[in-house]
Amino acid sequence: MTTAIDGEHAPRLLYLPNEKGSTKQLGERTTFAELEREGEIRELGVYSFLADYLKDRDSHRAHRELLDVVTAFKPDILYWQHPVRYPLDISLIREVRRRAGNPLIVYDEGDPFDSFYKRVWESEISLYRECDVFFTTALGAQRRLFENLRLHPHFYHCPSFFIAERAGPPPVPELVGSKLDAVMIGSISHRLKVLKHPGSAERIALARALTRSFGNGFATFGNGWPAGTNCNGLLNYLQQTPTIQSARMSVIWENFPQHTFYFSDRLPISMASGIPHITSRRPGYDILLADAPGLFLADTVQEAVDIATYLRSQPIQRIVELGLAARKWVFAHFESDIVVRRAFRTCVDVWRKRLQTGAL
Repeated sequence: MTTAIDGEHAPRLLYLPNEKGSTKQLGERTTFAELEREGEIRELGVYSFLADYLKDRDSHRAHRELLDVVTAFKPDILYWQHPVRYPLDISLIREVRRRAGNPLIVYDEGDPFDSFYKRVWESEISLYRECDVFFTTALGAQRRLFENLRLHPHFYHCPSFFIAERAGPPPVPELVGSKLDAVMIGSISHRLKVLKHPGSAERIALARALTRSFGNGFATFGNGWPAGTNCNGLLNYLQQTPTIQSARMSVIWENFPQHTFYFSDRLPISMASGIPHITSRRPGYDILLADAPGLFLADTVQEAVDIATYLRSQPIQRIVELGLAARKWVFAHFESDIVVRRAFRTCVDVWRKRLQTGAL
């Protein structure tokens, strides 16, 4: 078991969050700040690289700002999130490393990719090739895609999580199922009028089957839904939990079925709402989600409809019990502080070993 880091030898950490504007990545920001107060991080710096670039999309100015930040801070660990379309190439990353004094560069990638529908951009490729530690939310096809670029010595899985501050209070039992039998929150993406993400066809088929079975007792929210899916339009982020809590269950069919050990943050958010959740099964769930109460996994669309019909037949008291058990379980396993601390400890272990071998 890893012991706490002695304050004198704790790393200086510079966090580069993937933030496009005023919305902050609360999970990592909050946990890293707590780790600094606890002495696990000697000093924390935060630079919102993407938001800075998007102010005027001047790559030369943004690169100068990034280099100035890392030169002044001199981190031991540089924790860099999903660079999206930030103009990033290998030469810039190597200059960052040189200016920062050769820190441990960590690349945290929360998006799933494939070779056609959601391609890896040059920024991600460059950062993956140059980073010292890589975290991904998906394995299977995702692992093979990245390992075709480079067999990484520190390739790790880090699951999607939810943020406790945004989960809200547990549901009011009297309101559970008061508006809907089942709710599905998600979108259907398109590319050239063709379904964009693998799994979208099953997601639509499930929504249509539940519409036929439940009528107006079922509703979808999001973009791109076709006819016959009871779409109610977009849903404000802050209204997601109250909407889920007014239903008996939440339902989704996950995209990217070839990605093992993967789920979007929709799964922990839904479970944290305190309502039973139905989703599609995939390899890795028997490990990640073993014995999770209130979570129901389906191999086919018809099985998902059967599970939904079963849950609709249960007394509301049973639904409340299942939902509260799901909420308790997911708070213990996939709350942001738990996941981020685990990733941080992995980074520190690699950093310490490199210090011992003189690689840093």
